[in-house]
Amino acid sequence: MIAKPRKIPIHIDKLEALLRRIPSHHPKKPQIETDLAKRKAGYKGESALDYHLSFLPLKEYIIFHDLRLQSGEYFFQIDTLILTPTYILIIEVKHLYGTLSFEPEFQQLVRTTPDAEDTFPDPIIQVQKQASQLRQFLKNHKLPDIPVETLVVITNSQSRITLSDSTTYTRKHVIRDTVLVKRIEKLSAQYTTLIFNPKLLKKATRILKNSHVPSIFEPIQFYRIELDQLLNGVHCPKCNALPMQRLHGKWVCPSCYYQSKLAHIDSLVDYVLLVSDMITNREACHFLSLKRPLASRLLKIVESSKIGSKKGTKYKLEVDILIELTKKKGID
Repeated sequence: MIAKPRKIPIHIDKLEALLRRIPSHHPKKPQIETDLAKRKAGYKGESALDYHLSFLPLKEYIIFHDLRLQSGEYFFQIDTLILTPTYILIIEVKHLYGTLSFEPEFQQLVRTTPDAEDTFPDPIIQVQKQASQLRQFLKNHKLPDIPVETLVVITNSQSRITLSDSTTYTRKHVIRDTVLVKRIEKLSAQYTTLIFNPKLLKKATRILKNSHVPSIFEPIQFYRIELDQLLNGVHCPKCNALPMQRLHGKWVCPSCYYQSKLAHIDSLVDYVLLVSDMITNREACHFLSLKRPLASRLLKIVESSKIGSKKGTKYKLEVDILIELTKKKGID
């Protein structure tokens, strides 16, 4: 059972929105592009895991993706957690390319490519720390002590793995995604003592799911970008060009000539991702580069609730509602 499905991380959506809204010559653009590429690579690697997990009998395993829990003062992030009645498995996914050299004696992973050599913290230690934090989390919620296993799974088929002298240690904790199901089956054969009966399993599932806390990422503050540096206007949903022109009740892209009635909805999503989920008529006029009467009409169509009256009215924008609106009515 997939208790918490995998979704495109909000970090990716926000970085893509930011790249649409900053000038091509902005000094922070190269760093944002690099960060977005890393996020996408990580998500691609985690998604590749789903194919292999689909071969498991899902009635026997409860799977959580992208789980962020709190233990004490700190939060810890788990790429994939598999809950069973006899043990728990934490999976840390790495989609790195190049030659990967695990050096546990120095607590590091060295990635070598034709262009560079990069050093990362040892992911084995990272996932084992997550296991320790998870044990404390379960204890805090008065759940029975249960074995917690860990794995680092390499999902990039073009990477080459090399080991230091500590081969036994590393081989136990690092595998390729192609053998993941076999390793899980081996663990299931190893752990046969029932720890979580059906009632406790249901309780643990509910606690883990309800305890997830999404991470907060505000790209404007993170990259120290001023709001007045953002590009205004309605962007083209097809080619991302800014701004589209409003002609005869439609949005027309001057770059690719794409036409849309509801292209402004995607731009309002940009506003939510980058600025706020509350917007005034004046702010909508500025961000979408619209005249006041038209902005007011468009906001009344998409708002889910509003606060205040007259000039002080603020409209509540819900991303899910905005996206659903584009699906229902279409933007072509």
